[in-house]
Amino acid sequence: MKKDVIKIKKWQLLRRRSREELADLSTADFVAVGKRAFHGQKRLEEVILPPAASAIKTEAFRGCKRLKKVVLPCNSNVGLANGAFWGCTRLQTVENTALISSVGVRTFADCRMLREVAFGRELRKIGDEAFRGCRSLRTLFLPSCLTTVGKAAFGDCTELERVDMEDALSATAPELFRGCISLSEVTFATGWREIPKGTFRDCSALTEMTVPMQIQKIGRRAFFGCARLTAVTLENGVTHIGAKAFAKTPRLKEVVVSNSLKRLGSGAFGLGFSKEKITVCVENEYMLRRLKRLLFLCGSSGRVRVEQIGKTLEERKRERRRTTVEQTPVHLIDE
Repeated sequence: MKKDVIKIKKWQLLRRRSREELADLSTADFVAVGKRAFHGQKRLEEVILPPAASAIKTEAFRGCKRLKKVVLPCNSNVGLANGAFWGCTRLQTVENTALISSVGVRTFADCRMLREVAFGRELRKIGDEAFRGCRSLRTLFLPSCLTTVGKAAFGDCTELERVDMEDALSATAPELFRGCISLSEVTFATGWREIPKGTFRDCSALTEMTVPMQIQKIGRRAFFGCARLTAVTLENGVTHIGAKAFAKTPRLKEVVVSNSLKRLGSGAFGLGFSKEKITVCVENEYMLRRLKRLLFLCGSSGRVRVEQIGKTLEERKRERRRTTVEQTPVHLIDE
């Protein structure tokens, strides 16, 4: 039988091999867990890192399929490199996540039992597909200190139900929540200016969506495949809807657009003709004419019926005349 092995060099844990289920390293003297230091250990279930640890390097714990719990340092920031816990399919708990400063590419990918990650004020970066396939993750809060977020960072988190964003958050990425089939509630940050391509693609639990006024652009396929989406309201500010942004949404019945809309991408509401048309509501005649032209050019005219919900030009004229008369002094009114 192999003996337990632990190798530390230049303040870095290079290798740790043991037959024990618990790796209590709280008294060890190192500041970084080296590349592949615990890679593929089949018996490891729990790890406690020392207070001085500040980095977990590439694939340090990748493939530790029995790993259930990791205790990070409670008094120092920690950076997690690419694939640090990739494939730890039984990982349920990571303590002291409030001090994580960066999460690399696929750091927690396929950690199917990870239930919660409570980000703190130290977080600056989340890499591509960092939490992809974390099927037990239910809620998520993204703080404003986050400056970079990668493509599909939370893709295929099938149990994710709610996402809250701090107001000043500006970081966005393509396909951020793609395939989150349980996502039903999103609170947008006021710092967002765009919904990038594929952000909510295949989020089949979304039923209604209000796009706030700070959003100027909806990227292509942003809501593609949202099978239960029934109503969308675009507040004044959205100028561009990308190609196929609302395609493959069979239950979509009503979209309210603002006067700021200037461009529709190819098949923004789908292509071809349909008996069950989407009603797109506008406020005035000018927007009615503009939207009909845009729908014809993008190929969605066969799937959309445009209606005016605001007052007509004649109604507005009569209202202005009535207001003028009411505000005019009596002695100046012609008899």
